[in-house]
Amino acid sequence: MRVLRWIGKGLLGVVVVLLLVVLGFYAADPAVIRRMVTGPAMGVVDQTARNQPQEAVSGVEANVVSAPNNTIDPKAIAAAEQYADSTQSVALLIWHRGALRYEKYWPGHDRDTVTDPYSAHKTVLGLLVGAAIADGLIQSVDEPAANYLPEWRNDSRKDITIKDLLQMSSGLEIVRFGTWASFRLTLGSDITETALGIPAERPHGSEFQYLNTNSQVLGVIVQRAAGKRYADYLSQRLWSRIGAPTAHLWLDRDGGMPRTFCCIYTTARGWLQVGLLLKNQGRFEDDQVVPSQWITDMTTPATTNPNFGYQIWLGSPAGKERRYNDKTLKAFHSEPYLTDDVIFIDGFGGQRVYIVPSQDLIIIRTGRVVQDLQILENNWDDARLPNAILRGILPAAAASDSAPQADLTP
Repeated sequence: MRVLRWIGKGLLGVVVVLLLVVLGFYAADPAVIRRMVTGPAMGVVDQTARNQPQEAVSGVEANVVSAPNNTIDPKAIAAAEQYADSTQSVALLIWHRGALRYEKYWPGHDRDTVTDPYSAHKTVLGLLVGAAIADGLIQSVDEPAANYLPEWRNDSRKDITIKDLLQMSSGLEIVRFGTWASFRLTLGSDITETALGIPAERPHGSEFQYLNTNSQVLGVIVQRAAGKRYADYLSQRLWSRIGAPTAHLWLDRDGGMPRTFCCIYTTARGWLQVGLLLKNQGRFEDDQVVPSQWITDMTTPATTNPNFGYQIWLGSPAGKERRYNDKTLKAFHSEPYLTDDVIFIDGFGGQRVYIVPSQDLIIIRTGRVVQDLQILENNWDDARLPNAILRGILPAAAASDSAPQADLTP
């Protein structure tokens, strides 16, 4: 009985300590605890309405050119669909040779379903930085970020450049998942203060470390340089010009800063328009939205990581693993890509936009996070979808394409 009493007292002590920790966190920033309780279920991407407050990024949805699939072997489509089905996907779209050849939504979802792309926002941010440079709001990638961040001017961060942030080589401290700093960066009510408070821990430009902080700081710079809300500049300069539907950003508080490392909520077709912009070297129809040279610069390998450019991933050189940073799981590729010009937008747990310019090919997959969140094992295979389709591309002469037609989706 005495042993049981000691065990009971020990458990009670643990509960009290945990309660005090939670209360301490709540006192420091109530939004963190509140969002832990009210936010979307772990790994679920279609509950974006639970992340509040939000701010609209106005868009004008274009008609998507669609055509029957006679350019890709149906067996290849079936293989891609099987993998998407096995990973609890929301949507799978395949654009090829000038038209949308395949579009599927799993039960409970359709072309209007909005999902959380997680880090896919980073590539949109990279495009917007290029627009800001073209507009003369940011001088160049080589200027110090501290030109826009007085908070950095009196310490070692004063030498970090815009390029360092774009290429994930800033030298800023890695915020480990599960720490208070990571919760504040992800769920907190003052994301700017949190991001700009992260210190440097290594020389800038010295090594690749994929950090949400880099992208959040870039978002702060864009907003300050533009002199207007990030959402307004994104809409006016990019989103409303590429044929994408209105999207939404998740703010840290009412009237506050959006999370620019994640969480631009849009449809699979919205991501198709982003993919087309990249494939077409920054052009949408007759509008050169982003300079062609910027797309080239974005997709040029960083010296610190040949598989990364400016906020976008590169499929060449080939490999079976991608490292994010020293404190995070790696991404998995079961085989090298079958072409050397694959570029892709990477969102947590398998949110992907694969772009293969040489094949006029874009593949979009959105869906449930493909990851064992208990042991942090990444189970998404980055080679499966693009290689399945690449293997099935029919020769142009054999495909006998019919003329693309208007939108076929009801």
